[in-house]
Amino acid sequence: MSESTQTQIKTGNQSNSHPTMTAMTAADCLAARQRDSAVEDHSQEHTRHLADLRAMPEVRADRVARIKQMIADGSFDTDARLSAAIDRMLAELRHH
Repeated sequence: MSESTQTQIKTGNQSNSHPTMTAMTAADCLAARQRDSAVEDHSQEHTRHLADLRAMPEVRADRVARIKQMIADGSFDTDARLSAAIDRMLAELRHH
């Protein structure tokens, strides 16, 4: 490519080019590749997390049975559980 053609491409002055089109510098290309790579990494991580979630049982039957028994015998509702629930609720409200 001739030097004048390279200059035209870099400045967007080539007669058949779009007025806003300019050549990407090597740094621009590298930055775009890094962004693409980061997006791909994030996507792969997201896919792994989804697979992990799908592999988990929807309901933890043993825990549900234990809590049902605790409710039935009156040992589920304790001051400590109520206090912990209130603390979690207040912490959540502070974040919003």
